[in-house]
Amino acid sequence: MNIANCKLSIFILCIISFLSRYGVSHAEQAQAPRNPDSAKECAICHYNWIDTFYVDGRGSDLVAYQAEKVAAKPEICFSCHDGSVVDSRARVYNDLRHKINKPPPAYMNIPKIFPLDKDGNMQCSTCHTAHGVASEMGIEKTIFIRASNRNSAMCRMCHADKDGGLKFGNHPVGPSEMKIPRQLVDNGAVVGEGKNNIICETCHTVHGSQNENFLIESSRNSRLCLECHADKNIFTPEGKRNHFHVINAVPGKVKIPADLIKKGAKVGPNGEIICQSCHKIHNNNIESNLLLIKKDEKSSLCLTCHTDKQYLVDTKHNLLNSAPEERNLEGKTVQEGGICSPCHMPHKEARKPGEGLDFTSQLCLSWHQKGNIAEKTIPADYRHPVDVNPFEIDNPDVLLTTIGVKKEDLKLPLFNKYGAQDINGTVTCATCHDPHRWRSDSTEGEIREEVKGDNTTSFLRKPSPSLCSECHSTKFSIANSKHDIQKVAPEEKNYLGQTISESGLCGVCHIIHGGQENYLWARKITTKSGLTVMDLCISCHNDNGMASKKVIKDYSHPVNISPSEKHLSTTLPLFDKNGKVAKDGVMACQTCHDPHRWDPLKIIKEEHFKEEGNSQNSFLRQENSPSPKLCENCHRDQAYVDKTDHDMLVTAPSEKNIIGQTPAESGTCGVCHLVHNGKIKVKLWAQGFGEGPSIMDMMCNACHSENGVGKSKIPQIVTHPDNMLITNAGRDIKGSPNYFPLFDKGTGSLASVGNISCPSCHAVHQWDPRFNVKGKGINIEGTSNNSFLRHQTYDLLCVDCHGLDALFRFKYYHDPEERVEKAKGPFIPGITR
Repeated sequence: MNIANCKLSIFILCIISFLSRYGVSHAEQAQAPRNPDSAKECAICHYNWIDTFYVDGRGSDLVAYQAEKVAAKPEICFSCHDGSVVDSRARVYNDLRHKINKPPPAYMNIPKIFPLDKDGNMQCSTCHTAHGVASEMGIEKTIFIRASNRNSAMCRMCHADKDGGLKFGNHPVGPSEMKIPRQLVDNGAVVGEGKNNIICETCHTVHGSQNENFLIESSRNSRLCLECHADKNIFTPEGKRNHFHVINAVPGKVKIPADLIKKGAKVGPNGEIICQSCHKIHNNNIESNLLLIKKDEKSSLCLTCHTDKQYLVDTKHNLLNSAPEERNLEGKTVQEGGICSPCHMPHKEARKPGEGLDFTSQLCLSWHQKGNIAEKTIPADYRHPVDVNPFEIDNPDVLLTTIGVKKEDLKLPLFNKYGAQDINGTVTCATCHDPHRWRSDSTEGEIREEVKGDNTTSFLRKPSPSLCSECHSTKFSIANSKHDIQKVAPEEKNYLGQTISESGLCGVCHIIHGGQENYLWARKITTKSGLTVMDLCISCHNDNGMASKKVIKDYSHPVNISPSEKHLSTTLPLFDKNGKVAKDGVMACQTCHDPHRWDPLKIIKEEHFKEEGNSQNSFLRQENSPSPKLCENCHRDQAYVDKTDHDMLVTAPSEKNIIGQTPAESGTCGVCHLVHNGKIKVKLWAQGFGEGPSIMDMMCNACHSENGVGKSKIPQIVTHPDNMLITNAGRDIKGSPNYFPLFDKGTGSLASVGNISCPSCHAVHQWDPRFNVKGKGINIEGTSNNSFLRHQTYDLLCVDCHGLDALFRFKYYHDPEERVEKAKGPFIPGITR
């Protein structure tokens, strides 16, 4: 017979022996037999009772002499419970179990019925005995334990200090109205006899716990507590955040004082706030009603951790000063509940949440709404956006930046949907406002009703405009520029009648609470152009506005048009009618101008509000001189003129346009085209006119004349016979190799029937039709292959009338001798189409 079968046989004999003696008194069972018995049913545990050891006092050939009593050793118990007789490894040995091989705490009184070993240590045999004990309970609960454990009675015999419920500073035990959750029972919790009877084993298990303190579930993540106290969870079953004290979250600015830790406050494995951070479940001699770690005398427990909230005391947000009779949802005044209680209760809502989607702003709007005590300070309909992620606003493909700070560098708090600070969260009321501190630069408060807040107080986290700069730092280049009203019009007032000294740098144009619908605009809008962003600019740039010297009149670059309809693409911002940046929007002032930055290439901190603008600054979004990058953003085909012979920065840097600007001041494009306030509508022409049969010829001849900058390039003949009108049907598709445009004689508009003019053959913005490149910055002598000529193909328009002679006539068009056929020969018919 193998050892396992032998042990099993002995074990069965022991059970039979036990059952045959059922009913013997506890004292008789607890006594050791008077005469040691070397039979297997005894010797299997009492190893030293084997006759060879006990009688002969010697070892054998197989084993050494065993004199020490080992019956109560853990190894003896495991020799059967290792699976050879019964497998208790999963329940007893693999996880946490009651401590053995250690003495009980000095303060603990161990009843004599629970023997310790000779060294005073607890062993398996302290609670268990292999000999049956008398008990009125069923055998399934009493077998092999030294006393009845009905309703955890055995636990209470040693752990008497953990018994007694709230009266003795411990978690309640006994019958309860609260139903013990099925999930807890499924995980191993034991319910006492009777209805919802809480006993020690409802929370603790002696054997097989995977958690601290032999708990059924861990309390380090508040899970065990929330099984029963689900109404204290900060989340509803649907995942919605309750307005309760946060748990299972690592505190940011808050630090649990060492004094509370010393008193028994606990945190989660990573420092999280848990239920036991505030509640001490056992041996609480501090506060027995709620088992708090510290007595909460009028919010004193709250302020123990939240020390930065104490500055609330001398402000209007302390209801002792502003509304002492106001009651929270628990019916308590601030005098009864403490200064925190009007807004916060740890496990209940203190007020009915206000409107809004984001959790944090709901708290603020529970006061600042109609019918509540703060209705006099209700945020206006149009206010700074909340519940938006500031780092998801800007489109990286558009040259407009709203947020000028990196996510990791933002110092203002963002909040997630649960109300916790989160770098990936959204803007809320509490992003800009600290409701517990009247002013950021002082701990002093203000309780006088007649004293109103301003841009340095009002519970702002920073004085404005420093507060604005935390997010919108790129907008602060406006300081000391012509758009800095403090410099150019300090007496001007905004929509609310505030001067700049009252509103701050930003408040001149934007009012955070109470501005107008679009861009929180702070100035009176005088026009209704149908394009909101245009109206904002015109509110100052009009004949009666403070920018009356910079009014857009006469002929200027078109606005309120879509570049895509002109087959143009751009990375400049386009706008819809409500002023929102839109990919399919239209052009507005802000498409080309950044009203917050004078120079697109550098930030100027010194005063520059007296500087007269040109194409190098003037609040342009991109530089436009010496390189025409702003114009190029839309007009890419025309930008090839840069650094060619038609770039006056290269060939005539001292020449001036009709408003007296040099090429450096006007930019390459501004030499010929005035973006604002031009006198000539056609092409926004910026030069005078020369002679010629059509307006297009006249524009070219303004330079290519005896007194013009192109006087060395005056063709001997420039005209096509005036009575020979032609049509360019089929050759009027821009971009095709045989493109040959015709222009209206008077307006310069594209036409399908007309006469040849200079730009019919010449693409004035591109030196060589074969290469889409800019010039090299030097004056180059042209040939018949470049010289701003358009593509030359055998299918060019001249073929229609001149047949095979077309290319010859095209090449020598400006030569009065060569362009006329001189030789006599056979008739060559023209090619008709």
